[in-house]
Amino acid sequence: MNKKHGCIAALASLLLGACQPSPQKAGDEALMHIDVAGAMEQTTELKVSDLGTRVRYVPLETNDSCLIGRNPEIKVLDKQILVKSGNDLYSFDKQTGRFLNSIGHVGDDPEGYSQGGLPTYNERNGLLYFIRQPNQLQKYDLQGNYQGKDPVPTPPAMPTDYAFIDTLAVGYYNNIGQQNTHNRSLAFFTETGEVADTMNSLLPALPPMGIADISAIYVKKFGNMGAIFTRFQNGTASTSIANVPFLWKTEGELRFKEIFIDTIYHIARPGSITPYAVLETGKWHFPAEARQETSGSNNKLLPTVMLENKDLIFFQCVRGLYEDEPEVLNGIYDKTTRTTRMAKEAEGFADDVNGLLPFQPNTCGTQGEFAQIVEASEALEWLDEHPEAKNNPAFAPLLNLGEEDNPVVILVE
Repeated sequence: MNKKHGCIAALASLLLGACQPSPQKAGDEALMHIDVAGAMEQTTELKVSDLGTRVRYVPLETNDSCLIGRNPEIKVLDKQILVKSGNDLYSFDKQTGRFLNSIGHVGDDPEGYSQGGLPTYNERNGLLYFIRQPNQLQKYDLQGNYQGKDPVPTPPAMPTDYAFIDTLAVGYYNNIGQQNTHNRSLAFFTETGEVADTMNSLLPALPPMGIADISAIYVKKFGNMGAIFTRFQNGTASTSIANVPFLWKTEGELRFKEIFIDTIYHIARPGSITPYAVLETGKWHFPAEARQETSGSNNKLLPTVMLENKDLIFFQCVRGLYEDEPEVLNGIYDKTTRTTRMAKEAEGFADDVNGLLPFQPNTCGTQGEFAQIVEASEALEWLDEHPEAKNNPAFAPLLNLGEEDNPVVILVE
């Protein structure tokens, strides 16, 4: 790797690549059209009842073995809530919030995994897969027992996102520096690291940049999405994305979507990828070939986060990606009525079910529930401002909550 490419690799990168699916006609009845452009013209209030009919509050047990720090991340499984706090991963009972166990550890020892995000859950064998640089996945069961390691094919680098389909792992290659030098987007591989198939990128390669080309680097957060911006001397920019699901399972089916591509794909098996839904952004469209252009971004809308269950697709969009004050919007697409509604992310979802805290989805669980993790102090502050809410039976799980306690997980089922 030459010096220029090495600089960009050290910075982090935007995902680059979309699969090369077989084309599907826009008029196909099976293809969902998410009318983002229409919803942008008439934003409306979003309510918790748009997402589900029941809201549960699960205070996570607080003790010296499971103290949760700032900015935790959660993954909701059938019976457990996994919480990543710093380098630690904790498991809590989904019904009661009782602490169950910690899982694995960051380290260079034979059972350690690399620092990073939440592990990937494989529902087929019930194991969690953690990234271990430079070319392994470390496996643990939900009780915290080490279950061995699997090799990972690394060209052009190690995948950053994973899913499982049948007996194969699927890895998404977050192309370093967006330069697309190896033209790979997805790889399907066995537990021995043998590549069964790959899918190529649709996005054009970007010109290589070195450290001398960079004028500034800064970090921003847009709703659930984090981004590292790199601005170059020539006025262009690149964006590295985090906390966005690019591969996810819904009702056992595998989906795939990446930034700057407005299509969600369905992957049935290696070599079989078809359009599943299209986000119709109309005049707000952010062309993939213009993703480095900073001028005029206030008139461009970038779909980012996607969370899906059998009934709905929740999504977020950023308007004005490269502006000083970008706007984040929430959206929901109802699969039954085929309608799209959007609102400003800052407004959240008004709780018209229990009349308690506004809701902001962080993730979607394996059973289709939307979930959010909220600091105990935030919940208590809201309740102090709304003392009448304490008479609501739904508040009962929070009656003994303390300021310094672990967070509360809100589940909309």
